[in-house]
Amino acid sequence: MNATTETPERSLYFLNVRQSTLDWTVFAQICVCVVPAMASLDFSSPLVGARYLAGSLFVFLGYHVLKRDRYRFMSLLVGVGPALSLLRGVFFYDSVLAFLATGVGLWIFVARKEVQFVWEDPIWRSLAFFCLLYWGISVLLRGTLNANLRALEFALAAAAVCLLANRRSYLATGLIGTGISATAYAIAMLPYGTRLGEGELDNGQTIGNPVLMGLPSALLVLLCLTDRGRYLLLESKATARLILCLVVAQWLILSGSRGSWLITIVGLLLVFAYNKSSRKTILAAIAVGCIATLLVLSTDRGSKVTTVFDKTVDSNRSLANRTSGRSSMWEALPQIFAASPVWGWGPGSAADVDYIFTHRHLIFHSLYEQIIAECGLLGFIPLMFIIGFLVRRAIVHLRRFGEITPLVGIVGFMLIGVSVTAFDFVSGVFFGLALMAREPNPRFVARKLMVTPMEEDEAIPV
Repeated sequence: MNATTETPERSLYFLNVRQSTLDWTVFAQICVCVVPAMASLDFSSPLVGARYLAGSLFVFLGYHVLKRDRYRFMSLLVGVGPALSLLRGVFFYDSVLAFLATGVGLWIFVARKEVQFVWEDPIWRSLAFFCLLYWGISVLLRGTLNANLRALEFALAAAAVCLLANRRSYLATGLIGTGISATAYAIAMLPYGTRLGEGELDNGQTIGNPVLMGLPSALLVLLCLTDRGRYLLLESKATARLILCLVVAQWLILSGSRGSWLITIVGLLLVFAYNKSSRKTILAAIAVGCIATLLVLSTDRGSKVTTVFDKTVDSNRSLANRTSGRSSMWEALPQIFAASPVWGWGPGSAADVDYIFTHRHLIFHSLYEQIIAECGLLGFIPLMFIIGFLVRRAIVHLRRFGEITPLVGIVGFMLIGVSVTAFDFVSGVFFGLALMAREPNPRFVARKLMVTPMEEDEAIPV
């Protein structure tokens, strides 16, 4: 090379790393959808609110489909989950499944490899196959497409969390959005019923269920106090985390949902035992929370919750009465299993089986009861294997990275299955958080990496 040879101009770059942030556009859309819909309950017009919620959500989600914005689509859907679960019984019952299926379809169209990554997870794939087979056989035996259709909703909700995990900012936005929805739901239902989340409106219509309030609230309390709020992007915002935790904790207490109380207590004990970084936060939250709880319990609403608790521990009442009839189902389970231990009574037959053995035409209030009764050992053993492998994965993740949120997620799901069927949207979120412990997926760090050109004289010599 001689002295006159021209050399190409050098380009220098520097890396700018900044913390990921929550999406306030999605927060605004959640409020626009949820607040007016929940306000309709105070006017005894749940049908109007349900139609508004479904319509406004359809508009926003449709806009995200046109923009191919898969992350905002799914984040918004996760955020409105509690409100949608409440009003689905009034209008468009299968709305959750329809919107989830649309979101996954959008993801397949825009980012097929990300969906393929989730599909290649053997645990989620086994779960999806189990739910699909369970629903398919239910349809064949019952002759209706709605038979156990919510099993598909559960599987897709878990997949939605795994897909959002690629961009933690949108996952955190959706999870905090559930707190916004639960709060709007709680405020709307405060004048009605003994247990927050369920009540009789002024027109005599009964709506809601305490578990619809309890489970989202338990989820947010655990996420605020686990791994210092890392999964909510509130790790460095202790005040915001404490405020959010205290607000949803009051809804959890007022819901009177004993299953949700159990999930929260066991989850916090697990975090306190195995996650040292969260112990001070838990103790501080408990101290402040006790004061706030005493103030709440001194109100008329609090006295109603105290009555619910007293009924639960009252030794003068029968066990069936204290457990809302759940103990009767558990007592009958050995007879149900003995009558058909291998393949059960058939998917979709829970209500009929309950009538035969307890003389009530109700579905089982437990995932484990329902699977044992309907599918026998052929269904129960695969389900336990799926849960067992996920527990093992979460434990390995905890030992390797020190993050306990996935373990709290699967333990929470297991406890949900004790008192309800767990084939619903919020249960899918718990399960999806556990799936995030997948080892081939690198540990997430909430950062944005930007490459920016710089002048040569600004370069730092190495």
